[in-house]
Amino acid sequence: MKIRTKWGFIGNAVKLNADSNLVKAGQTFDADDEYAHTLIGKGLAVAVEVDAGAKGNKEAKPNAPQSPKPEGDKQAKPKGNKEAKPAPNDEPQGKAGEAP
Repeated sequence: MKIRTKWGFIGNAVKLNADSNLVKAGQTFDADDEYAHTLIGKGLAVAVEVDAGAKGNKEAKPNAPQSPKPEGDKQAKPKGNKEAKPAPNDEPQGKAGEAP
C-alpha cells in the first residue's frame, strides 16, 4: 500500500521497504498493508491513491421523487403558536380605576 508520512518518526524499515528506520515527514513508501494501516490509524501517514478511478467512491444517486399522497389521508397540522386572546374582564369599565 502506498503511504505518505505526515510526521517524522522511527519506524520499521523492513515493513516500510525503506533503507533506514528514521522516517522524515513527506516521504512516500510502498509499505506492508497491515503496517500502513497501523501508521494511518496513529495519524502518522496518509494513504496515497495510485489509481483513484479504479477504487474511488461511487457517486450517490438522488432519490426518486415520491408520489403525492391520496387526499383521503389527512396529515396532522403542525402545532404552532396560537394567538393569545385577552382574558375577559369581570369589572365594569367605568370603575376599573377607582378605589373603594
